[in-house]
Amino acid sequence: MIISTGIEELDNMIDGGLRTGNCYAIKGTAGAGKTVLSLFMTMGALKQDIPVLFISTEVEPDKLIEYVKSFGMDFQPYIDNNMLIVDKMSLKPQGVGLVQTDRFDLSGIITRVKKRIEDIKAKLVFFDSASAFFAEFQYEKTARSSFMDFIREITDVGSSLVLTAESKGAEDFTTLEEFLVDGVIKIRTELKNNQLIKRISVPKLRSAQPISSENRFIINKQGIMILRSEQPPTILITEEETGIQRLDELLGGGIPNGTVVLIELDGETNYFPLFLTTLHKHLNQGKGVVIHSNVHMYPAKILEEYKRAKTDITKHLNEGNIVFIDKYNRSVTAVEAREMRQLMTTDDMISVTVELMEAFEKAKQEVVLYGDLTDDVNILSESNFLRYFALQSFNVKERRAIAYSFINFNAISREILARLRTTADIIIRFSRVDYCNYIECLKSSTGATFLPKIVKFRDTIPLIEIIG
Repeated sequence: MIISTGIEELDNMIDGGLRTGNCYAIKGTAGAGKTVLSLFMTMGALKQDIPVLFISTEVEPDKLIEYVKSFGMDFQPYIDNNMLIVDKMSLKPQGVGLVQTDRFDLSGIITRVKKRIEDIKAKLVFFDSASAFFAEFQYEKTARSSFMDFIREITDVGSSLVLTAESKGAEDFTTLEEFLVDGVIKIRTELKNNQLIKRISVPKLRSAQPISSENRFIINKQGIMILRSEQPPTILITEEETGIQRLDELLGGGIPNGTVVLIELDGETNYFPLFLTTLHKHLNQGKGVVIHSNVHMYPAKILEEYKRAKTDITKHLNEGNIVFIDKYNRSVTAVEAREMRQLMTTDDMISVTVELMEAFEKAKQEVVLYGDLTDDVNILSESNFLRYFALQSFNVKERRAIAYSFINFNAISREILARLRTTADIIIRFSRVDYCNYIECLKSSTGATFLPKIVKFRDTIPLIEIIG
């Protein structure tokens, strides 16, 4: 029996799909997408009415069930219909008064897995992750023997077994689990031309000639798509215009949904024209806008700048389309706020933003976030700031929102800047040299790059115009 993965191009790479009685390994570096790929393959099998057992050694079942909802999938109906079991199994004995020994025995795990398979007649079993096995064995010979027993016991009942395993970043040699399985699917993430690119290959396949070449792949709410070319097809990307025609052209049509845009400033360049222009464009398109307000970006100043540009956004405020999250206690100055620590905590900022995004989503409004990060860097500890930016970015991408983050690159360390750049999808830099304003793209999720351009500011909408 051949089980489709639900991903057409992956089926082609593994000779039509997963064969029952065979074992496969999904190998990848941390964060490459091993678990996500497994979850999509789970849904692919369920849609074919094939019962699935999904075992995690690290994540609780309820968290996994909730996690897949962010990709537009719902496991609960299949669980209710006895088509799916999501379980967590510890590789260490659990309980009070147990005697711990150096000898690690997989028999308990094997018995429990086989019982779960029998409960729903599962034809496909996922085990996330197999790397936890090898941490328990002192000798490779023992690990190999036990691992072979585990694979044989599961596949002998007529199920297809898929294991995930972590690989090192520069791993170019065959590891233990690769010797024992029938097929290996390798995924990895690389930084190329300032873009994080995901790649997939099949270096081992016993049923057919393995595919050693790598293909690029994309993970989004629509699923996993494996590409034959370096650039994503335009039909995959839904861009939102910034309101600045020339900038949209240079970015390949606009800012894709689910994107984090990092706007880098040198401290002397005025970013407000870009902020006001994109804000005006998104509001007129009916977007829900969340602004992380601070000493530079607060309601009164924004309204005043729009009035100066002969534009009024009061109606959007009255209709609740724009919401300000105030980081400071407005009764004190910025310096006093820092000294008094009268600030929202990192968790407060994240939770409030997520609640607002969910509210806009229920109202069928797309969400745009704006925030000036420079003060955050100065006030929050480095670890809290980076955690805040990473979690905020995760929520943006999961909900297909857009986030613009403004930061003075001269006011932070190179290490923090480098980590921010890794998380951001698009990086646009503003700088001022010899009395001229320059704008350049340092990184783009659409593959667009362009040389520095002189920008000219105007006091009417549009507030910024690229010339030269």
